[in-house]
Amino acid sequence: MRRFKQQIADSECKEILKNEKRGVLSLLGDDGYPYGLPLSHFYSEEDNKIYFHGAKEGHKIDAIKNYDKASFCVYDQGYRKEGE
Repeated sequence: MRRFKQQIADSECKEILKNEKRGVLSLLGDDGYPYGLPLSHFYSEEDNKIYFHGAKEGHKIDAIKNYDKASFCVYDQGYRKEGE
């Protein structure tokens, strides 16, 4: 990570995964084009895995099978200084 001051601890990351239920899964779609889709997820502390809600077939599954690269972004409510 380039900006180490903004890095969060693993425990804080897991809390965000547990408490926030939506994120964006980014994959490589047809012809290598980016394919990002918002979806619901469940984080299991027991097995330290993220589970996604969705169909077991379709463009998302095809993209997962065709490329071994993916990114998943979950974000909390954020922070804003009062008055900004």
